[in-house]
Amino acid sequence: MAKYVKFCYWLTHREFRKAREILETDGFTVNDETRIPCRVLRSSLGNSYIDPKAWKGFCQRRTSWYWKSEKVGKFLLVSNKACEFLDSGEVIHITESKIRPERFPTLEEMIQLVKSRRYRKGKPRVWEKVGSFEKEAYRRWFEARNSEEPFRFDELFLHHSANHANFMDPKFFILTDGVKAPYSISDSIHTCSSCLEFFNILGSQCTLKYVVPCSGAVQFAHLPVDRYLQVKCTPKKTN
Repeated sequence: MAKYVKFCYWLTHREFRKAREILETDGFTVNDETRIPCRVLRSSLGNSYIDPKAWKGFCQRRTSWYWKSEKVGKFLLVSNKACEFLDSGEVIHITESKIRPERFPTLEEMIQLVKSRRYRKGKPRVWEKVGSFEKEAYRRWFEARNSEEPFRFDELFLHHSANHANFMDPKFFILTDGVKAPYSISDSIHTCSSCLEFFNILGSQCTLKYVVPCSGAVQFAHLPVDRYLQVKCTPKKTN
């Protein structure tokens, strides 16, 4: 089996149109995603992109962080290979990882995480407006995959929020060559909207992070459950 790898590039509409033209001229198909952002992470997709409208698609509340970020209005090009023709901008490199954090935070520590000023200031208004239909969907998903733990939505949502908070204001991290690399503080079933960390919408101040695919990414992108992926962000070299 080939090693999992993705290269991601945030582009303006003009930059994206040019990049797409180059890829298609070279004979590559560029798949569009307008509804579920994480689907571009499927290993079977050689080249794909996220249209800004996708952030108001199926996961609208969960991905609302995009609209408060510096990425708003931009397209995300995702490829299985480096796009050397792109001569500027940040490169997000997603690869497999073998890391296993020593521990996850306790319930009290998660409560402290969501008290972070950076998290409270950064969260979208709709983030906490979870409707009854969505709660029921979470219950069905949770109970179908976890027969031991009783479903408590408030506790599950604390996991979701604390996980994002830890990437915005890291308290749980791994030191790698002196670099502070925050990690997902829950397993896949307790994690939400991991695309925000994969695509550097949250945690953009960190050059390195370790992200567990959320339940949606497991289902829609076919990523491995409970497996950490390394997300490394580097400036694109210019000539």
